[in-house]
Amino acid sequence: MSDDLVKECIGARDEARPHRPPSETRRLSLSEAYAVQDRLRETLVGRGECVAGWKAGFTNKAGQEAWQVSEPVCAFLLASGVLSSGAEIGAARFVKPGVEAEVAFVMKHELAGPGVTATRALQAVEGALPALELIDFRHSGKAIGTDAVAEGVYAKAIVLGGALTPLTGIDLALEGLVYEQSGVVVGTATAWEVMGNPLNSLAWIANHLGARGLGLRAGDVVMTGSVSKILQAKAGDTVRATFTRLGSVSVRFA
Repeated sequence: MSDDLVKECIGARDEARPHRPPSETRRLSLSEAYAVQDRLRETLVGRGECVAGWKAGFTNKAGQEAWQVSEPVCAFLLASGVLSSGAEIGAARFVKPGVEAEVAFVMKHELAGPGVTATRALQAVEGALPALELIDFRHSGKAIGTDAVAEGVYAKAIVLGGALTPLTGIDLALEGLVYEQSGVVVGTATAWEVMGNPLNSLAWIANHLGARGLGLRAGDVVMTGSVSKILQAKAGDTVRATFTRLGSVSVRFA
C-alpha cells in the first residue's frame, strides 16, 4: 500500500490533479502515515529535490478536531517551493490553492528532541520572517488528518519576507497580523493563535522530528502554523500579510 500511495502523491503533485484520500479505503494510523510521508520525501529527494525545512500544521484545537487528530502534524518543505515576497505563481499549478499567514524561523543551529523547550528553541534560531504558506488541497472527497500527513500536509510553496528579524526582546505571542486579500482586510490576529507562541510550535517540531530520528539543521526554514484563517485563492488574487515588527510579505496568483 505504501508504494502505491507514494505514486499517487507524486502524480498528484506533478500533474496538479486530485487523488482519493487513503481513508476512503483504509484509515492509516499516524505512524503509518508518517512512514508514507518519509517514503514520499525520500522519493522526491532521490529525483533531485532538496529539503529546505519543515512545517507544522493543525496547530490549534479547532483544526485538530476538524481533521480528527489529537496533536499538530509535521511535514517537509522543498527548496524548489521557496519563493520571495512579491512572487507571482500560476493558480493552474494547484488543485485547490489555499494561503496561510505564518511566522517562519531560520535556524542558526541544529535542533532535535527530546526535551526541547521554547527557551532552548529560541537559542537555536537566527531570526524570524513574515511568511505565507501556499498549500494545495490535493485530496478529493473528505480527507482526515492521517491522509494529510501521508500526503505531506498539502505543502506546495512558501513565500518569505525580506529582512530577518532578530528575536531579542520580542514577545512573538503579541506579534500582530493584518491579513489582506486583493486589498481588502480579511482578518486580524496575533501569533498567540499558534500554540500560545510560535516558539512552542518550533519546540514541538524539534521534539517530533527527534522521535522520528530526524532533526532541524542550520539554515532550515521552519513554518510554525497558521496565525489566521486559510484563504482560498484564485487567479488574479494578491494576498498580503503585515506583521507588527516582522514586516510584510505578499504573493500574487496569476
